Amino acid sequence: MRVYLDLVRLPGVVRITASQLLARFPLGMLSLAVLLHVRELTGSYAVSGLAVACLSVGQAVAMPVTSRLAGRLGIRRTIAALTAANAVALLVLTVTRPGTPGLLALGLAIGLSVPPLMPVVRALYPRLAPQESVGALFALDTSAQELIWILGPVVATTLAATVSTAFPLLVAAAVSLVGTAWFLLSRHVGEVRLERNRSPFGRVLLRPAMRLALAASFGLVASFGALELALVSRFDESGPLAGIAIAVASLGSLVGGIAIGHRRLRRGLLALILLGMAAATAAAALTTALPPFLALMFVAGLGFAPSLAGLYALVSSALASSSQGEGESAEAFGWLNTAGTVGGAVGTAVGGFAGQLVGTLSPVAGAGPFAASTLFVLGAAAVPLLPGFRRAAEA
Repeated sequence: MRVYLDLVRLPGVVRITASQLLARFPLGMLSLAVLLHVRELTGSYAVSGLAVACLSVGQAVAMPVTSRLAGRLGIRRTIAALTAANAVALLVLTVTRPGTPGLLALGLAIGLSVPPLMPVVRALYPRLAPQESVGALFALDTSAQELIWILGPVVATTLAATVSTAFPLLVAAAVSLVGTAWFLLSRHVGEVRLERNRSPFGRVLLRPAMRLALAASFGLVASFGALELALVSRFDESGPLAGIAIAVASLGSLVGGIAIGHRRLRRGLLALILLGMAAATAAAALTTALPPFLALMFVAGLGFAPSLAGLYALVSSALASSSQGEGESAEAFGWLNTAGTVGGAVGTAVGGFAGQLVGTLSPVAGAGPFAASTLFVLGAAAVPLLPGFRRAAEA
């Protein structure tokens, strides 16, 4: 734990990390809040699902672009403008009752205007900490962000059930504005300007480390998307148990990130961690007793945060060794955000199809999504074993 104590003593680390996590907290609420509110307005899960899909598409498309703009226009100007636009889009959704095209357009607008806090902050981290501590800072951030996914859905559903379906959207807008203001008013943000990216848009994708990190990140987040669907299917008639199981998996991720995320994960160890996650997920599909099932969920989540932190550190290190790396870093992390967003959507979709396909063949509830989640983790585990991963890690 000493490595984290040393980190929090560094000027600006606590404020930057805490403020950007608060500003990003609404991301844990948005999809579910939009789903519930559009469902309330239209009475249709199909329309509400499409609205959430538009939100995801907008975020996936915009993030590499807006993160690159932060280097061109400045961090404060870019993030402030997008946060304001996002809050306006959320407000419009709460006070109007548009038809289906309007709802889909608003979902897209909300996604397009999500500020690129994650890529910008991860581009800033090498400036806040010495090189040997950057990996630990990535681990601290990646672990702490699990609180977003543990608490966000709970807050969204509780507010929707006790107040109104519009209220979580208003809370998301308010929290985003407060957290972003806290972040942007930090002296350390004001003193730093990201180097302008002079490479052609998307050029960073040609880097081997970047492509490998994208592939592994996609598989990891897709596995979690399929796993969430598996848990909903397993506990369809059991009230809050699905949420509890998801929270336990996220808690495992938080613990794993704090425990080993600061260490340099060599490719063999990274692959072993991911294989352990796959084995736990597969075993959970066959486990019916609740205590061992929750224990397996904890293990299934254990490697999530440290694996992502290791991939972020890999990309950061690869960019640091290049003359154009500093300018490309924000866009690179924007692409990683896109890989995660697309991975989550694909994982949920594939898990749904797998559930339909396997549901009639297997007596185990959620067997199809569990299988899909396992396969996605195995795909992620194969990435560190590729010969190019060693070369990228040593570059």
